[in-house]
Amino acid sequence: MGNKCFAQDAPVYEQYVFDNTLLNPAFTGIVDLTEVKAAHRQQWIGFGPRNTPSTTFLMVRSRLKNRNGGLGGFLYTDKNGVNSQTGLQLNGSFQFLIRTNRKTRTILSFGFGGTVFMHTYDETDFERDIYDPIVNYSKKNYFGYDANFGVLLTHGGLITGVSFDNLLQWTCPAYNQVLERSLRVNMNVHVGKIFWLTNHMQLCPLLVYKTNIKNLNQIDIGLRYKLMSGKKVRTVYTKDENEVIIGLIYKQTLDVGNCSPLSISPMIGFAFKGITISYLCDLGLTGIQKYNYGSHQIALGFRMYRDKFTTLGKHNIASMVYDF
Repeated sequence: MGNKCFAQDAPVYEQYVFDNTLLNPAFTGIVDLTEVKAAHRQQWIGFGPRNTPSTTFLMVRSRLKNRNGGLGGFLYTDKNGVNSQTGLQLNGSFQFLIRTNRKTRTILSFGFGGTVFMHTYDETDFERDIYDPIVNYSKKNYFGYDANFGVLLTHGGLITGVSFDNLLQWTCPAYNQVLERSLRVNMNVHVGKIFWLTNHMQLCPLLVYKTNIKNLNQIDIGLRYKLMSGKKVRTVYTKDENEVIIGLIYKQTLDVGNCSPLSISPMIGFAFKGITISYLCDLGLTGIQKYNYGSHQIALGFRMYRDKFTTLGKHNIASMVYDF
């Protein structure tokens, strides 16, 4: 048995495709709206007789009225075998207008997040007919905390940033702390570019590089196509009420000695008069992942625009009309 349990490696880590604040807290408030969203991810459908890993979260984010910043956060629960975690993360951000002209704006955003959680280790369902001296068939709860930080730079349709998770590297006192080292700080580097094909169509390639600066490295390469229609909604920019998004994400590990494909993930999303729904399927490309029916994510949200007809001043302006 491992000697240490940790603030799980970002339980909502893979759900950033549904909300970019999960990847970088600096995205909080970068879009001029308030949004509430719930999402669920079920992994490895059909793999084994018992419940497979799952993650559920409820999030909210909003731009501060007449301020260069935003607030948000999410509640989550993550289950993975005998380990589970329930927590709350609160995010905040500040934006600075670096440069502006008639067509483009350069904005620098700083974001931070703090997390409190309860980690549960449950042995009550272990097989009791087989004796194991280190198993006591108990259920133990441990409370912890962590923090993350991110920076985001946007210039026109170019979006690039870096974020850091596990800054406090909390460790659980349940296990012996000699045999296994603590989790390292995770760094996420991301870059995307929004191309306007027409007034109602966007294409956005994106790249995300994840690393713990030592032996765990992963790259995600994605492409999204967005079609917009419906009555115009005026926030900072003129937007369309209805949207259709189609995307594809390819993931590969870059670990030393084990550089191989991980998964390919098609996704689709819809927005209709403020209501949003998204679906993504992770199709595993490794040997063991081919024995299940993939991992599935679904999200349902509601967007509220503060003022459909008023454009904010140049020093209180959000930069994006598209959730990278």
